[in-house]
Amino acid sequence: MPVLLSTVVEPFLTDRATLTRRGLTDGSRAGYRQDVVTWAHQVASDLGRLGDDDEDPLAVLTADDLTELNVKNAYRQIRAREAASTVQRRVGTLRLFVRWLQMEGHLAVDPTLRIEAPERPVRLPAGWDDGELLRLAKVAWEVAPGDKRRWPARDRAAFALLSTTGVRASELCSLTDRSVRVEDDGEAVLTVIGKGNRQRNVPVPPEALRVVQEYVAERDERFGPPEHAAPLLRLSSGRPLQRGALNHLVDGWIRRSGVAKQEGEAAHGFRHTFAKGLIRSGVPAPAVQALLGHEDLKTTGIYVKATASDVRDAVLVSPSRRVLREVDAALPSPGTVAPDVTGGTPAAAR
Repeated sequence: MPVLLSTVVEPFLTDRATLTRRGLTDGSRAGYRQDVVTWAHQVASDLGRLGDDDEDPLAVLTADDLTELNVKNAYRQIRAREAASTVQRRVGTLRLFVRWLQMEGHLAVDPTLRIEAPERPVRLPAGWDDGELLRLAKVAWEVAPGDKRRWPARDRAAFALLSTTGVRASELCSLTDRSVRVEDDGEAVLTVIGKGNRQRNVPVPPEALRVVQEYVAERDERFGPPEHAAPLLRLSSGRPLQRGALNHLVDGWIRRSGVAKQEGEAAHGFRHTFAKGLIRSGVPAPAVQALLGHEDLKTTGIYVKATASDVRDAVLVSPSRRVLREVDAALPSPGTVAPDVTGGTPAAAR
């Protein structure tokens, strides 16, 4: 008897968590589930089985409904409305799901065999140059009298950590007081829990550490000593700083400074800037990979390509090009004989 998708999705996710080397984070689990729900919703809609938007599509479809025709029709709709990178991820999840259904004996044929996911577009990260970063810093360091929502010390600490460690927005918001430690030799280290619950240690320069310590002193004066594993960065109300609030804060810096906003989340522009700055400074790609927490060196390679693009652009605006154009313009046209400035017979006539 065909099984309802609603009865097999959770076992599939549990199996994925077991088979994946590092397990599944809550975010990854939710992402897999949302991908399956997206496919189910489109197939169920195409088949006319959804009565209203609140109905669970997993409860009205069986594994047998995942035919090649139904999946192809759903794929056309999903591809027409979503970004290529999102479609690529959704196709990958569906392939994992249907192969699991096959192994469990719930599905005879893989309906995704003839689907070719779109290639993920490679967008080179932009980042900000030194002048733009300085403009952002000046805005973050501003004191706005009368604005109770602004907390200059907290804003400076967020800026310092984003710009000098390259952490993701979610990683920054997950930091606690215990995440920052000063070693016996005086060097500060930031312990970050990144994607896949992977831990990495990132050095914190003295300038950033001082800014963070000033904020912590002011925070503790406001709210008292923090509890164990309490969040490092807080809102002015005392609640933890969340990713949405952080990006809103950075959006404000971008707007007031007049610099160009990068693609994606506002705070992620600092990560791009940090990575490209390291590559330009000659830091080896594997070291940048470790600092950023990339599992695959190919991901870090995007920054290498982006920096190569910057170098190429710099060559194109080189003043030497003007010198070459001017000296080239002074030369005779091909086929003519240049005058012998020494007064002798032209070389071509000898």
